[in-house]
Amino acid sequence: MALNYSNGNDIIVNSSTETYRGLGGDDTYIISKGLYKNSDITIIDTNGKNTIQLIDDINLTQTKISNDAIQFVLSNNAIITINGADKFQYELSGNLTSGEKGKIYNFDKLSFLLGKDSNFNEDIFSTNVNFVITQGGLELRNIKFQWNIKDPEEVGIDPSEVEKLIEFITEPSLNTQAAILIQNNNIISEYYADGYNKDDLVTSWSVAKSFSSTIIGIAVDEGYIKSVNDSLANYIPEWVGKPQENISLKYLLGMRSGMDDHLGIGVYFQYDMVSYSLDREISREPGIVFSYSNEDSMLLGRIIENATGIDFQEYADTRLFNKLGIKETWWTDKEGNTLTYAGLDMTARDFAKFGLMIAQEGRWLDQQIVSESWINEATKEFDNLASYGYQWWTSTISESGLGNVRKDDYPFFSALGLDGQYIYIWPEKDLVLVRFTKYQHQGNTDSSIVDIVNGTYHGTESGNMIITEFENLFYAVGDNLEDQIIPSYSDFG
Repeated sequence: MALNYSNGNDIIVNSSTETYRGLGGDDTYIISKGLYKNSDITIIDTNGKNTIQLIDDINLTQTKISNDAIQFVLSNNAIITINGADKFQYELSGNLTSGEKGKIYNFDKLSFLLGKDSNFNEDIFSTNVNFVITQGGLELRNIKFQWNIKDPEEVGIDPSEVEKLIEFITEPSLNTQAAILIQNNNIISEYYADGYNKDDLVTSWSVAKSFSSTIIGIAVDEGYIKSVNDSLANYIPEWVGKPQENISLKYLLGMRSGMDDHLGIGVYFQYDMVSYSLDREISREPGIVFSYSNEDSMLLGRIIENATGIDFQEYADTRLFNKLGIKETWWTDKEGNTLTYAGLDMTARDFAKFGLMIAQEGRWLDQQIVSESWINEATKEFDNLASYGYQWWTSTISESGLGNVRKDDYPFFSALGLDGQYIYIWPEKDLVLVRFTKYQHQGNTDSSIVDIVNGTYHGTESGNMIITEFENLFYAVGDNLEDQIIPSYSDFG
């Protein structure tokens, strides 16, 4: 194993088993997957501004973190220990020898990405999560989930009921692009319109609200948000000392903030959607009226960022999407704010993964992604003002999708979006249905920034249906299915 360095630009490319105590000046240590098997390297360098570069495709199988040290174990059992780690900066995907620039993190930020949160009280944080360095980030590689393709009768479902449901959903006038019915990790029916397949993206519209609610729940689980009873002013400093201090987070989540959306063209057409959503007054006492609000939901990203100190999409990736093995694109406004009320693009199967995780009380493989208690709270009816929880629809809603007329108390809940984007979840049956209408990324397909002036936005064809009839058919599918036992990690193979 060779140590390559020069007086002007010290670089560790590969190294044998030994300790490096600093090379003088501002040093860059390049760590690549070319390290010899079973190498044992220690880096100690507190002089100058020093950088650890982790090159793409390095596979980290174990990480240990203390207040001032970090240890990586690579897939070939090479061990790299960095003492005084809090004095280094870390560049993921950078490579000084080839001129590649990566993404820079300080020690605290890297520790967070690796799973250590600020509330961890032990002296050493240790994780066996399998990360791969890629594109300036960390990608989980220990996920072994795979879908099974089964006929309905193989899982105890009447195939005729499935046929009725799918025929209803895929009626040509409804413009369905994708529909998947799953039970447990079994796909028991899957439909794609002509010209589309399982790899094509669909978009969420307001289905994204339920994802945002789940990310809020994770932040509550991790202690970044103390309680949904907290005043919004705890997380939105612009409202300190203003009437909005009287709005609790749960009122915002439940669409009972006491604020109304702006009249006119709407939040989607604004340059800075967060500032636009903040620029509202309370028009009624919070908590007493249900008023569906995109602008309320648009504030959830800012709340996460202020509570955690982490960019919303980065928090969402490390705490949710990466763990589910999902590659998503979440649209932003021109100011860079994530559209937490809409605009989440991924495949229909990836939306189904999220639905299955929720159906399984927040567990995915061997990890608890979000607590069961949060899911139970978020998906139960807030009060009798509407069939709505924390950014989730509950039971049966009116055909408009926004009312509070209930005909039956169904044992499932849903995430619903404009033009007929649906995720329906029946936890007791591990039954999930996702349905999305035909999607087209308009304008600049390399951009996910809403830019109406230049014609870049996401659009879907209308596919609204008679929701009560749809829910009756979904209920009929699961009605005679015995309650399911949540599968163990080994069930996914």
